[in-house]
Amino acid sequence: MSRVLFRRMALTNIRRNRKFYVPFLLTIMVTAAMFYNMCSVSKNPVLTEHGSVKAMLNFGVYIIGIFAVIFIFYTNSFLMKRRKREFGLYHILGLEKKHIADVLAWENVFLALTGITGGVALGILLDKLMFLTILKIFHFPVSIPWEIYPAAVKNTVMVFGTVFIVIFISDIRSIGKSSAIELLRSENTGEREPKTRLLLVGPGLICVAGGYYIAITVDNVQAAISLLFVAVLLVMAGTYCLFLAGSIAILKMLKKKKSYYYKTNHFVAVSGLIYRMKQNAVGLANICILSTGVLLVISTTVSMYAGMDDIVQGRFPRKISVTSYGSTEDESREIEQIAEQTSEELGIEITQCESWQDISISFVLKDNELSIDVNAADAILNMNDIAAVTIITAETYEKLGGEHLNLQGNEVAVYQGKGKLEETFQMLGEEYQIVKELEEFPISNKMQNIVPVWINMVISGRDVWEQIDRAQKAACDLPGEAEYHVDFDVEGTEKEEEQFCECFFAKLQENTKIGQFYSGCRSQFRKSAFQMYGGMLFLGIYLGTLFLMVTVLIIYYKQISEGYEDRNRYVIMKKVGMDKREVKHSIKSQILILFFMPLCTALVHCLAAFHLMTKILQAFYMTNVALFAGVTAAVAGVFTLVYILVYGITARSYYHIVS
Repeated sequence: MSRVLFRRMALTNIRRNRKFYVPFLLTIMVTAAMFYNMCSVSKNPVLTEHGSVKAMLNFGVYIIGIFAVIFIFYTNSFLMKRRKREFGLYHILGLEKKHIADVLAWENVFLALTGITGGVALGILLDKLMFLTILKIFHFPVSIPWEIYPAAVKNTVMVFGTVFIVIFISDIRSIGKSSAIELLRSENTGEREPKTRLLLVGPGLICVAGGYYIAITVDNVQAAISLLFVAVLLVMAGTYCLFLAGSIAILKMLKKKKSYYYKTNHFVAVSGLIYRMKQNAVGLANICILSTGVLLVISTTVSMYAGMDDIVQGRFPRKISVTSYGSTEDESREIEQIAEQTSEELGIEITQCESWQDISISFVLKDNELSIDVNAADAILNMNDIAAVTIITAETYEKLGGEHLNLQGNEVAVYQGKGKLEETFQMLGEEYQIVKELEEFPISNKMQNIVPVWINMVISGRDVWEQIDRAQKAACDLPGEAEYHVDFDVEGTEKEEEQFCECFFAKLQENTKIGQFYSGCRSQFRKSAFQMYGGMLFLGIYLGTLFLMVTVLIIYYKQISEGYEDRNRYVIMKKVGMDKREVKHSIKSQILILFFMPLCTALVHCLAAFHLMTKILQAFYMTNVALFAGVTAAVAGVFTLVYILVYGITARSYYHIVS
């Protein structure tokens, strides 16, 4: 047969099925454009100079590539299910399967050329806007050169071209294994009433409950990070199990409830859903998981970016900070003198200078005793037994703006942010007494976002300090070291602050009297924070948009394909007396169940994950829970409105098809 005929048939098929293929092609174009844009920005030399930004952009390329492959395969399954009857008719009318394969090959060529070419072209058009957006989000002081990167075009063509080739092979295998009769009846598969899979309900509930328990009870950053993946897997597995088994069980319960079931709209809706829920369940679970991903990804990244000022202020209460490790008081004075010299040379005034010494020790807390036991492996493994204690003297506490504390001997004052010491406790073999519970503390415990128990402690004087230091050094090989801190502000603009930092830090490096130290500058940290959190925001919005687009397309295909499946049923219902109003009520009842089951479940998932996500955000110095809650509520509200809009559009399309 003539290949020209196959090409014409392929084009005719695409035009005839444009209701399915136009959304598919548009989504391929947008996905390819997003992939190209991410590849393009990841190849830019200015952006790749920054390690954190480069890592995030490369991560985004891989995520979008993997997600595009999964998504295209998933949507192609909807298209093939709809068209198998058509291929069965071709076979009965005389076309051999190799001829059907030729038609499919030409269809895939046309779709691939249109989708990939259009996607790359759209990506190039949007590329300049993408770079301008990055300049704004990342706060780059210089312009980023824009150009078309051949490597980005090549990667896009290779990834999406390979996907279309694999799809074609998969479709040919599927058609090749089916007879003409099986192809003709493919749209009616899954019509038997499914059994209630009670064996899946129990594991599903256990998995979801386990994931929720982890998310709600986690009490420190380290545990949150280590258990995040476990909680996500449990909730995903439980969601699939409950949608596969629980949805059918709920529908059968509604069927048994006579007062609900024996109403015209509920009768038709529940009956139709029971027979089709077996094939619907996975799609609904996918919508639920994607919706949860959209809500969490966008809310966390927007919160971090919106809370940038709080993060910077919390990390650097003063504009310039220097911490020297294991040094003496003379070295601390040397740092202050160098700061004064720099101030005189540059004519930039120093204000709010604070210097102090503290020591941070990680203890094992058991039975109201703080000890360092290197052999207590079970205690080390249990994070709930670890207590991070930061110690300063009463003199230092008063110097930093605290009240005068008249402490004697082993008397202490404590600020127990998350501590559980009783009035009299043991520490390194000595007995100490808490004489005052402090309501605030002038310095932060650097481990307070990592361990579940942290305590800030004020001791009487240097003799007790040396007693604790000797005891902890004798107890382990890696003891906590005393640290001298010098923090201060400088007058002037941000540019003058950076000039001061550059000169001051250079002098510190040249000074041989100062040992190991760490120095930081608020303005420099702000720039690196904009790069890191800006990269997260950019990636979060990008991935959130992709997830949302896929969610909408899955909903659209489900409604359209099911509309064609249900059309004959509603024709029969009309013939036996159902009027248009009852048809509309029945459709509304069915679609409401299908639409809002995933949305409601996703919102519950997000609510359960809120506490866990606040702990994850603490790892990035984001501690403003109220801001995160507000952003999450706003994102959930906007997403729900979009979801309802999609519901309205698809419900109208579904009604037109079945009518």
